[in-house]
Amino acid sequence: MLVGPAVSKVVYEPLGVICVMGSWNFPLYTTLGPFIYVIASGNTAVLKPSELAQHTLLALRNLLRSYLDSSCYICIEGKIEVAKALPTRKFDGICFTGSSEKGKLVAAAAAQNLIPCILELGGKSPSVVDADADLELAAKKIAFGRFVNAG
Repeated sequence: MLVGPAVSKVVYEPLGVICVMGSWNFPLYTTLGPFIYVIASGNTAVLKPSELAQHTLLALRNLLRSYLDSSCYICIEGKIEVAKALPTRKFDGICFTGSSEKGKLVAAAAAQNLIPCILELGGKSPSVVDADADLELAAKKIAFGRFVNAG
């Protein structure tokens, strides 16, 4: 009653250019997962797969060049110097997957430019199996989580 008559609506506003930095131990999952969300939400992206998963990096680079608009999506290569420099650039958002130690560095560098970050840190997957759990189903789910990256 205080502000009427009024209408409500949803306005979709992409953030802009998002930097997606993946990890070495789940190189496809931690790179492509966030990248898909970036595209689906209307953003452009700089993709930085881990240099430690060289074959995955090369495959992603070639796929992006072949199938996506290079003015909107780019896959960059580089060692630690590149990974350290990326969060200092003026992106509109950063998605980082990796260790807590590296996540702190990414967040601190991004904070200098007030860049929002989504950090997936740690990589531990603890499981609690209750006494009344379906043991066969729990075992399958735990094994899947452990071996999904072939290790």
